[in-house]
Amino acid sequence: MFNLLVVDDEKFAVQGITQGIDWSDLSFIHIYEAFSTEDAKQIMASHKIDVMISDIEMPDANGLKLLEWVKEQSPLTETIFLTGHANFTYAQKAIQLGSFNYLLKPVDHDQLKEIVRKAVHKIQSELELLDYNKTYEAYYKHWLNQLPFLVERFWQDVLNGKIPSTQERLQTGFQIYSIPLDAHSHVIPVLISVEQWKEELNARDEEIMAYALRNAGEEMILQDVPGCVIPDQSGFNLVLLYIQRGTPISPELNRRCAEYIQACNRFFHCHLSCYIGEMTPVTEIHQVLGTLLGMERNNVTKINCVMNLQSCEEQKGSLPSFPLISDWFLLFELGKLNELLGRIHESTDRMQEGGVRSESLEALYYGLIHMIYHVAHKKGVSIQNMFTHDELQDVTTVTRSLNQLRSWAIRIVSAGIEYMNKHHQDVSAVIAKVRKYMDDHLHEDVNREDIAAFVYLNPAYLSRLFKKETGLSISEYMLRIRMDKAKKLLMESGNKISHVAEVTGYGHFSHFAKMFKRVTGISPQEYRKKFQINKSQ
Repeated sequence: MFNLLVVDDEKFAVQGITQGIDWSDLSFIHIYEAFSTEDAKQIMASHKIDVMISDIEMPDANGLKLLEWVKEQSPLTETIFLTGHANFTYAQKAIQLGSFNYLLKPVDHDQLKEIVRKAVHKIQSELELLDYNKTYEAYYKHWLNQLPFLVERFWQDVLNGKIPSTQERLQTGFQIYSIPLDAHSHVIPVLISVEQWKEELNARDEEIMAYALRNAGEEMILQDVPGCVIPDQSGFNLVLLYIQRGTPISPELNRRCAEYIQACNRFFHCHLSCYIGEMTPVTEIHQVLGTLLGMERNNVTKINCVMNLQSCEEQKGSLPSFPLISDWFLLFELGKLNELLGRIHESTDRMQEGGVRSESLEALYYGLIHMIYHVAHKKGVSIQNMFTHDELQDVTTVTRSLNQLRSWAIRIVSAGIEYMNKHHQDVSAVIAKVRKYMDDHLHEDVNREDIAAFVYLNPAYLSRLFKKETGLSISEYMLRIRMDKAKKLLMESGNKISHVAEVTGYGHFSHFAKMFKRVTGISPQEYRKKFQINKSQ
């Protein structure tokens, strides 16, 4: 683990130290011998030396000169001097140069070994400290690299209520994350709301674009002002400007936000708005964020705008500013797509002109949902098959703006009518298949469950479809085709009536006769007699 070098111009003095002392318990890997300062320099140039034991007085050069060279070339090497003269000047110079210790010859081997042991212990301590410092420095650099994300998470926890907005907790966080604020500081919050992406984005692309929006917000809204941009879990971004000398306020901040919106429209292909709050104590930031979110929620008609809290009065449209859509139900049920789309455009245009609040959009949204479920149930159509779960459940996204609600309504009614038209064709094909099955198995004792299993449908669901398509229940239709078959056989053949009953699916003659009379009003025998006589005439 360590290397030892012994330097002396007397060979026996060197070997007395290298071979006369047991160094095995001090973890020396190599023990080198040098008989001049030049030999010592050559060895140290090729090998790492941890401890050097050197004579001071040597013919080729002074040992103190060697120490000066060692301190330049190998500053971590510990040097122990040996000398045969008790010269204070030598001792003083050795101490000044940083030697570890100074011993007079003849040297006591036990004493020398103990001093070397202490030198090794010092080296070990210094190496451990060096390793610790390197580890600390590496982690510190990593921490600095992660600091923006740690600051972001800190503010998210404050805004979400995970960290109480008390002066003590905030002050601690500011100190830990080197945020240039104190518990009495103020900030200006700016809420950024993306209203619509102009192009369809998958989840990965949207995350990349959101990251780009935050970077642009930092460059264009913060500029050189201390602050941060915090992504909210709801999809918003919150810019916090730390109030210091030179922090922009209206109209400068309005100008920056307007330029930011224009840049995002151009480069990131999205519509968004900025909602600027008032100068706020850091302990009240959570409440002000709620107010900004309320502003954003009630802005359902304007896009790409800058709105200020102090100048924005709550919109007070009538409640609900909402069209009556009862006549839309019939249009949807009848599949009158063009007429229904016209009603949607007409009503939303009227809402745009008259001013509207978020409650009005929610009322229209739930009205359309009720219409879809009502008509689908009436037609026996499965909502789960007609739409995906998200298409009818994402009320927050759908009602963020009047334009988004209009686009959603157009998409939903178009998809619904298309599905119902296609489903009607599918139903007709299924019912035709059921009819053929019943015709082919007329002579068998088949029931509703057998028929439903043949077309892989629930029996009750098949019964509703069959009734809606034919106007008859499955049992009524089966009775009709059996009786039609029986009438034909009774008129055109001389088969026994019991045989006619058997080929039309009746195992018991009495049951056949009873059902035949219920349909025709007369018995099978009377029917044959009556119609065969008429036929012969």
